[in-house]
Amino acid sequence: MTSSTPDAPSHGRLRLWLGHLALPLVVLAWGLFVVAPTWAQAARACFPNFDLGIYTQAFARLSFADPNPWLSGRQIFIFNDHFDPILWLVQPLTEVLPAMWAGLVAESLLVLLSLVPLGWLHARGLMSRESTVLAAGLLLMSVGAVDALRFPIHPTTWSVLPWVLAGVAFHFRRNGLLLVALVLLFSCKEEFAFVGIMLAVALWLRGDRRHAVATLVLSVAWVAWVYGVRPRLWGHTQDHVERLERGLEEGWLHYLWLRVHPSQLARVGTLMVALVPLLFWTWRERLKPDWTWMLVLLPLLGIRFLGMAWRFHYVAPLMAAALMSFLPVLRARRPPAWVLVSTFVLLITTNENNLRAAWRTLVTPLEFPARCPDDPARLASISRGVELLTREQQRPALLGGNFVPLLAHRDEIFALGGPYPPEGRAFEWVLVEKPPRGEIWLLSAERIQELISLWRQDANTQVLIDDPHVFMAKGRFTQYQ
Repeated sequence: MTSSTPDAPSHGRLRLWLGHLALPLVVLAWGLFVVAPTWAQAARACFPNFDLGIYTQAFARLSFADPNPWLSGRQIFIFNDHFDPILWLVQPLTEVLPAMWAGLVAESLLVLLSLVPLGWLHARGLMSRESTVLAAGLLLMSVGAVDALRFPIHPTTWSVLPWVLAGVAFHFRRNGLLLVALVLLFSCKEEFAFVGIMLAVALWLRGDRRHAVATLVLSVAWVAWVYGVRPRLWGHTQDHVERLERGLEEGWLHYLWLRVHPSQLARVGTLMVALVPLLFWTWRERLKPDWTWMLVLLPLLGIRFLGMAWRFHYVAPLMAAALMSFLPVLRARRPPAWVLVSTFVLLITTNENNLRAAWRTLVTPLEFPARCPDDPARLASISRGVELLTREQQRPALLGGNFVPLLAHRDEIFALGGPYPPEGRAFEWVLVEKPPRGEIWLLSAERIQELISLWRQDANTQVLIDDPHVFMAKGRFTQYQ
């Protein structure tokens, strides 16, 4: 008589294999549905001057001979805009890759490397496989992280790695590593120095008085340099505080209403909903996150709230910082299957639009995105225009915003729609994609069509490309607003 008892060893092997494959599958899904579509769109000239063009031009020009290069497309010196010296850590990649691809590869690599500290904890037996997979999913696939990578490139997104390093160092009392992580974090964007001040408070509250003082001194010195010394030594710096004050001219009620508008609150809810299963499990099991670490969230949340900055690269650090509050919980207990399953279901549903766009980018490249299809004729016209302007290095060129990253190595490139030199400028070259294709942000499609007609009709214009995709000409162009 044969037994109908299930083969328990086979089920055990299946669970073991699923456990081993879980983390690689999370990374694979991230690479396929987040990184690959973004890189594919970058190769098709889908992105505008901001931010891919800004940092691509910075990488193309950054060197020991020119440590604070002038960005013609942004009309400012790079470190007078944001002070993000982490660019120097990425700059060596430009020796082997074009500037745009150096930035794209670095951004994805730095986000992926945020898993290394978690992998180290798992390898040392300090965190379960389930906890590691849950944390990896939240770091890579939260809607904020996906949005950030789909809006390349910015050092704020890169801060995910130092955030995780800082969290691990804080909880394990590795104070030397913590200071290194803070320097990396501050180097990503000037606002993170305020995080350091709150971290000093957290260290003081748990009794690490000496390291609290060291952290406070480092943070205050960084703030003083960025906001006090830097403008005096380097001249005009971009005033990013203006964003925090937007709407104040119409009164306090209007100012607050803009920030608590349902559209803003809905966005915050979408960003944080993936943490609900972890929060509920923590509450039900009476586990305790590290409340002192949560102090570091206050400057981030305050700046995001006042600036209404709940999209793109602005929100990438939020999940990493919030997740580190739960590191003691994830170390102490293995999250049950329902927490993992419900979390990943929420990650998929909140990313529905992003995943749909990724799928269409990969499967229907001739149709999506409509502004930059993978049309061989279109790409050939773009390549021809870029090649001509690469050979013609002299004289200012006015470009469609999506061409700035492709010509970042060239002197005097300016994005159509501005910013422009304050005294105005006559451009010798124009290279734009014809609407409805291309990046037309700041100008309407109708206005670009009007400008092309004006340029074409000028008797002094030498038209070099005028096909269904691209308009390129040489002449003297003074109408571009």
